[in-house]
Amino acid sequence: MELKHIIFFFSLCGIAPLALACTVSKTVMRACVFSLPLILAIYQLTAINFGTPLDYYYRGTAQGFEFTLIHMIVFSILIAMLIKQWPLKILIPGVIIYSLYYFICVLSLINSPDFLFSSFELWKMLALFIVFLTLANYFHLTHDYDSFIYGLAVLVIILFYEALMQKYFYGRVQVKSYFPHQNSLGMFVCLVGPVFLARCLNNKDGIFKTLFFLFVFFASFAMSIFTYSRGTVFGFPFGCAITVFFSTVLNFKTKTIYMLLVMIILGTFAVAYCFPRIISRFERAPEASKNTRIMLAVVATNIMKDKPFVGCGVNTWTHSVTKPQYNPFLDPSYKSLSGEVQGIVETIYLLVGAECGFLGLIMLLCWFFYYLFHALLQGFRWRKTQYFYIMVGLLGGLASNYLQSTLEWVLKQPINFCVLFCCFAMLSSFIQGSRNHTFLSQLEILDYQRREAIRRQEEKATLLKNQQP
Repeated sequence: MELKHIIFFFSLCGIAPLALACTVSKTVMRACVFSLPLILAIYQLTAINFGTPLDYYYRGTAQGFEFTLIHMIVFSILIAMLIKQWPLKILIPGVIIYSLYYFICVLSLINSPDFLFSSFELWKMLALFIVFLTLANYFHLTHDYDSFIYGLAVLVIILFYEALMQKYFYGRVQVKSYFPHQNSLGMFVCLVGPVFLARCLNNKDGIFKTLFFLFVFFASFAMSIFTYSRGTVFGFPFGCAITVFFSTVLNFKTKTIYMLLVMIILGTFAVAYCFPRIISRFERAPEASKNTRIMLAVVATNIMKDKPFVGCGVNTWTHSVTKPQYNPFLDPSYKSLSGEVQGIVETIYLLVGAECGFLGLIMLLCWFFYYLFHALLQGFRWRKTQYFYIMVGLLGGLASNYLQSTLEWVLKQPINFCVLFCCFAMLSSFIQGSRNHTFLSQLEILDYQRREAIRRQEEKATLLKNQQP
């Protein structure tokens, strides 16, 4: 038995005690939320995929029935909230759209050549949906965003240390830190980097907090360069530019100008230092890489033409890419590149279109842009609060990820998909807050209503007492 299996079974035994501890202590619950991002640093060491196929060339967005420490901690938080009888909601913003997307993925089983492979992805999507529901309710009820944000900040520092070790000690050209691939790391920093930038530009933090988040932002920026991922090189500045623009338009402060000047100066030196390597990355990109991307895009297009409604089956790209009716490049002269033939199309949109059809692609876009639209809308509504930076930061981060996803499919990798769900959970809590026309957390509202009810009862009792002869 592997070490990760031992950890898994011990973790299962720890769900009940952890849930009880969360019920008794708010500090323990906050510590659990803080730890969720940190687990991403050991994600590959602790995640367990039951039913993993033995096919060496298998490429898919899910490699098995995956269980992670993140799931277990979230289940503990959920159980604790149920025990405390917090007013949890299921139909929170975005749930209906995601449910329709999930339903279409289930419908794709009609054409799936392997139900087991498809069920891997369906389980992943369901488990992450539970993560989303739990965190969305937690954030809405408590407004405890800092626990998660600080957890992300510490994670970036850990990743940055490992990235420095890989680049300067181990001599790795394209660093990936603790992520499965450099593109995965690039996608992550493109999502969270603008959030830390927005925190520096918009919040009235003290000098030490400002310097801390400024360091975290530059660590994200440095890792985006260290990956030498072409999608990341374009995506990171694009997301930061959107964040800076809307921070200036919606919440202009003199501090913003000074912070931008400091960042531009430091960023210029960093880019100048890495500029020769970045240029070389584009100039020396192998022709085979471009040809393979084009080939796989053609295969995806052929699948969409043949199965336009629900695709070939979620998470079954590997089966379809080797079929002659879809892949015209399968000839004897191409056998030496069998690994590339069975690669995965390098854009999430064509991948979803091929596996789930046009219906799945449309619902994915609706789901993505629903939260992007609300990141902008809630930015207007919350611009006078301390939470404004989350909206404007995620606006830039999500825009960057969506742009990068036209070139890379890694947003659907479990580790990146998990972070995306957590960000959607934060946005969902703000949408609910604006609908209630209040900036208080739901628990604060309920506590206020309870105290008001007690006060009215006491006043009524006093009035009745005074009326007695």
